[in-house]
Amino acid sequence: MQNHADTAGVPASMRPRRRNTVLLALAAAAISGAHAQGAAGSSLQFYGLMDAGVGRFKGAPGGVNAQDEAQSKLNSGNLSTSHWGLRGSEDLGGGLSAAFELSSFVRNDTGQLGRNDAIGAPVNVAADPAFSRFAWVGLAHPAWGRVRLGNMSSLLFVNSITSNAFGDSTALSPLNLTTFIGSPLTGGTGWANSVTYETPVWSGVSAAAAYGFSEGQGGGNSALRLAYAQGPLAASLALQSVKRNPLTFADGTSPNDTRAWQLAASYDFSSVKLFAHLGGIQNRGTAAQPLDIGYRLWELSAAVPLGAGRLLAGYASRRTGDAVLAVPATAAGGNLQRKLLSLGYDHLLSKRTDAYLVLMRDQTRTQTLGAPAQAVEARGTSVALGIRHRF
Repeated sequence: MQNHADTAGVPASMRPRRRNTVLLALAAAAISGAHAQGAAGSSLQFYGLMDAGVGRFKGAPGGVNAQDEAQSKLNSGNLSTSHWGLRGSEDLGGGLSAAFELSSFVRNDTGQLGRNDAIGAPVNVAADPAFSRFAWVGLAHPAWGRVRLGNMSSLLFVNSITSNAFGDSTALSPLNLTTFIGSPLTGGTGWANSVTYETPVWSGVSAAAAYGFSEGQGGGNSALRLAYAQGPLAASLALQSVKRNPLTFADGTSPNDTRAWQLAASYDFSSVKLFAHLGGIQNRGTAAQPLDIGYRLWELSAAVPLGAGRLLAGYASRRTGDAVLAVPATAAGGNLQRKLLSLGYDHLLSKRTDAYLVLMRDQTRTQTLGAPAQAVEARGTSVALGIRHRF
């Protein structure tokens, strides 16, 4: 669950093929095992989600720039990133249980694993590894809470996707796009080499803490989240600090240290569910090139039940008043400001299958290289018609 921005691909002949065979073998074993009678108190589940849609899209997920042209194409993962995985648990007695989860992204428009191919210089990060979505093992107890070790979603991403009308979409959700995709935030949407502890829920209140080990890269990632959910009201606060030089998608693709916070709230009126967010990102640069650039974010979204589905609407803004480093005119837009508006309808065909139609308007203001440097504004409209199926 990391940055989904479009990247330059590598030739198909250079992509590893052995992992496909291994993953297919694991999937086959899971399918057969999921239906077999396991040991008492244990479970194993094979699960996943496929999402694909056709439409006309202008600009990369990171932000439209003035040189982008609209393209008609089929995209994977519009309302949810396509994935499959295995999860299991075992009852250890006395209320204690052990659990694990392995999950891999898949691009069902091409059949490739992961969401992105390798990014070249100057970032030089590897392509998505096999289980880049989830790869963790942990222990849980009703009275003590749960601890997990491995690769899992960051607490800031959990805070976002559980409290906006467009859920976990990293292609159409204004909140997720302004916060994670093409933004100054580092740390991505998932943390590798991390330990996460989650408390039990006490009268609707819960808390979580996470730490990602730097393993020789310097620093470390840390985060806290407090949440309340009781009846129609929910509220949460997430705080995050990233102090490492990331090398993989799980850690983001920028060496900058950043701090971020996000306050979320929602209320379900039955006739409409409203969501609101306030947040901030502080880009502190690196030891060699310190920065102090602050960004402010806010979002409003709503979900309105209609027939067998929901009307969806969302608007988000990210802006800074500080001086930023200029970028090439071809770079993703929005280093000064990005505003996104999404309107759509999600129609339930069954409990596991839905069809959607979403219109998104992207507006950016970008400080670009030039003589002199100038702030360039760009606009782009995208529309997606797709289907999503869970299994």
